[in-house]
Amino acid sequence: MGVGITMKCRSFVVVSALAVLTVSVGHTEEGPRIEMFSPQGKVKGIRQVSARFSEPIVPLGDPRGLVDPFDIVCPEKGTARWADGRNWVFDFGRDLPAGVKCKFSVKVGLKTLSGQEVGGQRAFSFSTGGPAIRSAMPSEGTRSVNEDQVFILMLDGEATAKSLLSHVSFSIEGIKDRVGIRIVTGEERAQVLKTRFRKKPGQPVVVVQARQRFPSETRISLVWGKGVASASGVATDQDQVLHFETRKTFSAHFTCERENPKVDCLPITNMALNFSVPVSWEKAGKIVLKGPGGSTWLAERGDYEKEGEWVHGVLFHAPFPERSGFTIELPAGLKDDAERSLSNADKFPLAVRTHMYPPLAKFPAKFGILELNADPVLPITLRNIEPEVKARMLQIAKEKGLIGKTTELLERLTGKVMKVEPKKGEELLEWLDAVHKHPEDGDERGASVFGTLERMAKTKAFLIPKPGGAKAFEVVGIPLKAPGLYVVEIESAILGASFLESNKPMFVPTVALVTNLSAHFKWGRESSLVWVTTLDKAQPVEGAMVTARNCEGKVIWEGRTDVNGVARTGKLPSQQEVGHCNGRSYDFARGLFITAESGDDLTLVHSNWDKGIEPYRFQLRYPSWHGPLAVHSVLDRSLFRAGETVHMKHILRQTRMNGFGSVPEAERPKSVAIQQQGTWLIYEFALQWDATGVA
Repeated sequence: MGVGITMKCRSFVVVSALAVLTVSVGHTEEGPRIEMFSPQGKVKGIRQVSARFSEPIVPLGDPRGLVDPFDIVCPEKGTARWADGRNWVFDFGRDLPAGVKCKFSVKVGLKTLSGQEVGGQRAFSFSTGGPAIRSAMPSEGTRSVNEDQVFILMLDGEATAKSLLSHVSFSIEGIKDRVGIRIVTGEERAQVLKTRFRKKPGQPVVVVQARQRFPSETRISLVWGKGVASASGVATDQDQVLHFETRKTFSAHFTCERENPKVDCLPITNMALNFSVPVSWEKAGKIVLKGPGGSTWLAERGDYEKEGEWVHGVLFHAPFPERSGFTIELPAGLKDDAERSLSNADKFPLAVRTHMYPPLAKFPAKFGILELNADPVLPITLRNIEPEVKARMLQIAKEKGLIGKTTELLERLTGKVMKVEPKKGEELLEWLDAVHKHPEDGDERGASVFGTLERMAKTKAFLIPKPGGAKAFEVVGIPLKAPGLYVVEIESAILGASFLESNKPMFVPTVALVTNLSAHFKWGRESSLVWVTTLDKAQPVEGAMVTARNCEGKVIWEGRTDVNGVARTGKLPSQQEVGHCNGRSYDFARGLFITAESGDDLTLVHSNWDKGIEPYRFQLRYPSWHGPLAVHSVLDRSLFRAGETVHMKHILRQTRMNGFGSVPEAERPKSVAIQQQGTWLIYEFALQWDATGVA
């Protein structure tokens, strides 16, 4: 069945009614007159003059030249014409510049077609006013004006030099009296204009400069005052003010990263010398940093200024010796782009120092998996920290945990390791979420992830030795021999003293899963599956108990894997139906949490864990991009003209596991929408589907 649609373009005209209140005076009392004359008074940008008479003056048609109603006194030439019997127009050859005065007087004896003499007001005049600034270089509002800035002013008309010197000045913040100007002329003017224009400007230009230098970092105003006049004598009747701000003084400031404001520079981060204004790389590249033992670091460009003649600073790349002194030396005659000398040159050579290497206690990530049969060891990187680092551990597993598994670690452990049945999957989720929510900066790092005393009592405290000593930069392994989920947290007073404002120890947590199982989850629309395999031999795991939970920890599905290690779940709630949990970390606020256990081993996976395997990396769509319906429209041609009839067919199918299928009648779309590009108008038409799903 085909659908025929006539494509038409409709035009809608919106008419805005303007109500004009006029006073009507009978011709018998005043006689013929001029009802309207425009412009009058002071007006800028004039191109046309128009007048409307109360009665026809010339016959309708093409009355050009038959009657000239005005005596015109105006320095600008133009052409007169009658638009109709009552309306007269005078077109100038250009937009009138400033300084033009024009007067239009009704000719003596001017009569209407009926023979009556035109009365009423007989003279009309206008002026384009005195010369005004159209634009300026630098533009108004610029905050980087030089102390000896030259201003290029584009005008709407020529101004006399005498009036400029008398009525143009600068107002400077902090200086009571106005500062006069000098007009730049001759070769100096030509050089200034050459730097700004490729060809001669097509409008009047005046170049001015203040009679004294501006202070740095000061608000200034160019006052184009009342009285600036054109050669014709027309003057401005009010001030025109342009506001600016002078640029910063040329200074150089040293920066580096520090543990806190009270200590010296971190030796593992770059040092930088920043300029308040641009400096040529030819000069800046000669800056050097000298360190102990005659060592030298050459200045390098910043990341955002790899090319170009000018730079706003230089870098000295780390690492540097710790607890050492350095000096920054500048080349002689260092100047900025305005040839200004450094205002704080007395501070150089500048002496700076490095602090010790910062304390460090860092796990590879907030969560990771360690293979059970590959001597699982949780690595932690330590530097400049306590000789024996305090730590706590919570183990979630069926076994007795570390007892009898790791003799070396057991000798240093105190307290207990709590055993939690892996079937309590909601607790696994809670601990993963708690560690992911633990802050990575700020004073909140001074709170333990274990929180309450009740939770703390379930943990085992132990010490991590540093074989290389307190200052050594080394990676230490924490043996974790038994399968299960471990929550490990480092506590350090040295870290807290360095990175926290409060006088508290700092805590660094992580979660490690020790397992020989791997779970793979595929979330489908009609059915889903979990595939469980071993890590050491990549073999399917038969009979593994699989549980799917939502973000609240509620069980959505339970079942066991078959001989192929696959657990088929059937239809699960969609990503929209599964809901969202406020208060969870981003990783666990939505989606499904899957656990699988076999014997004393367990593993887990979350539907949000897709980093590195996102669909877009394989040119695939995300599931939310399309639904189960597939519609294909077939048009009889691809190019149309207004008024033509377009025939089309729409084929509707439903995607299923085994291919395409028909769509139930209740789920079929009732209409098709056609949107016009450009206007974005939408046209909707009803659809009638046949038994095969074609409209």
